[in-house]
Amino acid sequence: MAIVDQVITIALKEVGYLEKKSNAQLDDKTANAGRANYTKYGKNMGCNGQAWCDAFVDDCFVQAYGRETAKKLLGGFSNYTPTSAQYFKNMGRWHPSNPEVGDQIFFKNSIRICHTGLVYKMDSARVYTIEGNTSGASGVIANGGGVCKKSYSLNDAKIAGYGRPDYEHHKTANPTPAPSSPTPVSNKNIYTKKQFIKEVQTAIGTTADGIAGPKTLAKTVTVSKIKNRKHKVVKPIQTYLNALGYPCGIVDGIAGVKFDSAIKAYQKAKNCIIDGEITAQKNTWRSLLGLR
Repeated sequence: MAIVDQVITIALKEVGYLEKKSNAQLDDKTANAGRANYTKYGKNMGCNGQAWCDAFVDDCFVQAYGRETAKKLLGGFSNYTPTSAQYFKNMGRWHPSNPEVGDQIFFKNSIRICHTGLVYKMDSARVYTIEGNTSGASGVIANGGGVCKKSYSLNDAKIAGYGRPDYEHHKTANPTPAPSSPTPVSNKNIYTKKQFIKEVQTAIGTTADGIAGPKTLAKTVTVSKIKNRKHKVVKPIQTYLNALGYPCGIVDGIAGVKFDSAIKAYQKAKNCIIDGEITAQKNTWRSLLGLR
């Protein structure tokens, strides 16, 4: 088997996997299906409970080649798609067009690179992909909740480019096959949804169990660059937005201009009212807490 075929074979076997509504039955393809971003890929890559299209690609590479070789092939591991794209640019392995089998494909929206997948074939007109956290609907679907095979015109304006792992350079590598249920990665720089919820609960004075529900939502306060801009809850919001890829700048507990921009970008991506204000009534708190 060619080295590039190893990761393609693994990714194709994952087609049909559905994200989970809770941190349970992660290894089952369809059980406990929900929309809370819990997946085995997030578990394995240390970012469970967060958007997971990038974790899916990273985990397929780890399963195929072992952690050390996978990291070299990808330039690093990140749950933030712009960072993963930058790894390839840093290695001089970024291609704006002309994909090849085994490339990591990156998609963009009006703000930034926002979604990713793996190229498994091409023809003269289209590129064919396997993507995590998407759906079977046509077009680029970020945060779609499943692993699906997709295809796009080679000229699709939403394709940002392709990262090309240096398979040939690593073809003599002696990868360590990953077990069927890899050991979760410990990474102190990963800020999970559960951590975020617990810190929010502490800040608003409710039971800090990391499980959001009506009681937590009822005690949330309105936060913006004008309202409660120095409330204790601002710090966990800043940390979480940074982790999700909506840059807030320094986590200083003060909702300022960068905070406002990050919230508006988040609201646009999550179909909330775009006003820079976090409230339950306008659904931004519900979205951040995973309640919608």
